[in-house]
Amino acid sequence: MLEKPVVKKVAVYIIGVCLLAGMLVVLPDIWFKAHLKKNWNAAESTPTQTPAPGRRHRLCLIFALDGVPYRMIKALYAQGWFKGFYPPGRLISTFPSLTRPAFSKMLIGGKPNGYERLYYNFTTRRLEGATLVNKAFATQSEHVDYHPKLHFLGFPGYIAYVFPDKFTQAALDGFKARLRTFQGDEFIAYMGLSDAIAHVEGEAALNDFLIKISTLLDSVRHDLGIAMDVVLFSDHANNFSVNRRADLSAPLVRAGYQDVAQLRAQNDFVLPQNGFVSFAAIYTAETNAPAMAAVLSSAEGVDFSVYRWQHSVKVHGASGIARIDRRGQRFRYTPLTGDPLNLTGTVDRLRRLDGSDNQHFFHESDWWQATIDHAYPDPLRRIWEGLHDLVQHSGTLLISLKDGYAFGPRIFSQSIVHPRAGTHGALLANHAYGFLMTDFMSVRPASRPSDVAGLLARSAEAKQTGRKLPALPPN
Repeated sequence: MLEKPVVKKVAVYIIGVCLLAGMLVVLPDIWFKAHLKKNWNAAESTPTQTPAPGRRHRLCLIFALDGVPYRMIKALYAQGWFKGFYPPGRLISTFPSLTRPAFSKMLIGGKPNGYERLYYNFTTRRLEGATLVNKAFATQSEHVDYHPKLHFLGFPGYIAYVFPDKFTQAALDGFKARLRTFQGDEFIAYMGLSDAIAHVEGEAALNDFLIKISTLLDSVRHDLGIAMDVVLFSDHANNFSVNRRADLSAPLVRAGYQDVAQLRAQNDFVLPQNGFVSFAAIYTAETNAPAMAAVLSSAEGVDFSVYRWQHSVKVHGASGIARIDRRGQRFRYTPLTGDPLNLTGTVDRLRRLDGSDNQHFFHESDWWQATIDHAYPDPLRRIWEGLHDLVQHSGTLLISLKDGYAFGPRIFSQSIVHPRAGTHGALLANHAYGFLMTDFMSVRPASRPSDVAGLLARSAEAKQTGRKLPALPPN
């Protein structure tokens, strides 16, 4: 039988836990309601049908949605939503199919520091990007006119991945309020909430959110009282699978490598743990890459790893090893053992179509056309870019996971947050197929992130000269 002091301590502990849990439930709700009320007041203070002072009579709205799959927009469009738009096209994301690199290609230019928030800097020899109070998507928020401030008690945008439903109305109302008072002629909005909904609540909830976006666009067209051209797109997809956490560190540690925060010894490696995504980057000595890729090829959940080797790139998966070579804008895929990217049939077709002695190097446009519908769309260029020219601090090994697996902090394997309703990051098509659509011109059936930047530049030029943009030529 427990003594009274022990019982008292247990009781105090239980009461403390209950009070803390109550605060975590009540305080966010109070803050959300106050934030929502502020947005409503801002929206109601601006009269409708009257353009803001100084605004021109035509507005270009560039609206970026995070993590929305092409197939969902296509289905909603067929049902009659997104009225006035031309049919959507697929937008094949970067590899990895993540927000920072993809949106940098579309809107911002330059290169983000890392694939995600955390990355290893070989120059300073430390893990960087870990400051909690930084904005979750600082790369975008510095370049947009509207980016919902999804913050609470000093925590950055990750809080939206816990309570996405609490932010929805506040984010949409804030968008309307900001747009009504905007005085320029090009308004750039970024809505990261769509990705939070996809990760946490799943496909049905995201579908409802997209219907609200469609209704919102109809509403602002009516309220503004001016002509508006809209470019609507997303950076990547979500797979909407129940995703298990892949343990990438344990097999490497068993093989004699050391998971560390700072590289010191030859066998050390740094494995940043960001969100729960189907991709991981390992930073280590390049001479470790082949052996580490061999270890990971048999690890649960790993599809394949890629790494730089001499002047080539090697792909190492459970089904074999292949080499990727590049000459200018031409790529060659050579299976060494097996065919990890399942491209042997594609190579044979390209050889028959080409008919020249080019040592099996084919132009990137030929690879593009041949792999748009492949399980790994546009794989060679995306892999090469991911290792060489996508971010400032490239990983030594990039790991693409199988469908149904994701990597991130261990908390994601706990019942309180598991299972996740969706994820992205892998080379796979259902992780990579975002979308692109406009209400003033038709788009290609498939586009790259860099095509969005080109479209926006052409749109700005056409607006200055008073011309209407024609449909994009086939790529």
